[in-house]
Amino acid sequence: MRVAGKRRFPDLVQTVIDNEDGTGKSTEVTINSDASAILEALLAELDEATVLAALDHQGLAGASYLSTLRTLAEVARMRRPLRLAGT
Repeated sequence: MRVAGKRRFPDLVQTVIDNEDGTGKSTEVTINSDASAILEALLAELDEATVLAALDHQGLAGASYLSTLRTLAEVARMRRPLRLAGT
């Protein structure tokens, strides 16, 4: 959540990277890649209302993220058949 242009909490992925023992560049790349895959899977599988409710439940204004959510979810859903086909 942003407050007056500043994040209220540090970025989740960066926090995980910072807390890894012996984090090298390859570990950072792996964590970023894994986080992206997790996000893509969730957006492809969950409906918009569920994601908005989750954002609201986390103290974020879900409606503020609607445009980005819809774009990310659309791309994730379009790529799902390609993942299932193994391409």
